Amino acid sequence: MKIAYFILNNFDFDSRARLEVETLGDMGHHLEIIATVGSDSHAFRGFPIHRIAQWRHPTRKFRFLQYNHYAAWIGRKMKADIYHAVDLDTLQAAFWAAGGKPIVYEARELYTELEALSGRPRIQAIWRSLENRLIGKSEKVITINESIADELVRRYGIEKPEVIRNVGRLPKDIKPANLYSKYAISEDWKILIYQGVLRRGQGLRYLLEVMAGLEHIALVIVGDGSIETELRNDVARLNLSDRVKFAGRVPPDELVNYTAGASVGVLFMEDVALNNKLALPQKIFQYLAAGIPQIVSPMPELSRFVEREATGLVAPLGDSVLAAKIISRFLFDETQFNKAKSNCAISAANNNWEVESEKLRNIYQTLERSR
Repeated sequence: MKIAYFILNNFDFDSRARLEVETLGDMGHHLEIIATVGSDSHAFRGFPIHRIAQWRHPTRKFRFLQYNHYAAWIGRKMKADIYHAVDLDTLQAAFWAAGGKPIVYEARELYTELEALSGRPRIQAIWRSLENRLIGKSEKVITINESIADELVRRYGIEKPEVIRNVGRLPKDIKPANLYSKYAISEDWKILIYQGVLRRGQGLRYLLEVMAGLEHIALVIVGDGSIETELRNDVARLNLSDRVKFAGRVPPDELVNYTAGASVGVLFMEDVALNNKLALPQKIFQYLAAGIPQIVSPMPELSRFVEREATGLVAPLGDSVLAAKIISRFLFDETQFNKAKSNCAISAANNNWEVESEKLRNIYQTLERSR
């Protein structure tokens, strides 16, 4: 089958999108990807990438409509058999392009409850109206965890979405990067790592407050984003420049080795919006795949996963002194730490793309049989 794959980013740094395209391509399907500018690549594994410029305009609404019209125009010319929309911000374009052909809606977020929409009820209402109008018309709905799947059922009365979690491939040959040498960190220290977008709601500023209460522990921050300047200012204010290092973006193919060079992966997701509260982000599975324990905040999906798999520690929000004590005890208690680390290998064998991708394969096999 021919699949039009809509995604509102530049695709190159989206690990999940690349895995999905690889999997569908391995099944014998032909894909064409509609993404945004921001990269010079125009193909992935032989599949063309159509890149759409995001024009400057005073209003977000105009830019959104402009993108969707152009993406729909490209998609319509493809005459695809299936139209796959990643997140709510591409769903309208996919429907305009499809002309009655089946739509697969992949809700990676509880989009109407994004932190960026908090306190903007009119904009939230517009997105809710769009999702309410189109989700029930989608041939298949996919999401990333049980909590979001249940919430979509509650809101829209749809059949429960298929849950395909944000896992990565099980690495075959991990070569941990020497972060100690790269950042001149003492060999007897522990290294925390955060990977992902630097934005509000990820608990990054709180993490720096926790770091101020830790000793013999460094932090490597991988990624970039809108609050990087604030974080750098916090690092200077807290006198953490010798212990907190900014790595910038790391290419997806190198990320697992980079992550494996750390002692522990950290994510202090904050309850700033319902989407954050219910999240189980890809980075948790990337930490797992790299073989390092995870330290997470007490959000439902995060804490449930880490406690069930016994692969790390749940630390409190709102009390950086207590969090620092708990984290330090965990990191320097060899018995507790090594047990969590050994559990990572066991858990990773069951929580990886090789296992999870069977759900995506089954969806598209069913769609192909129903043509």
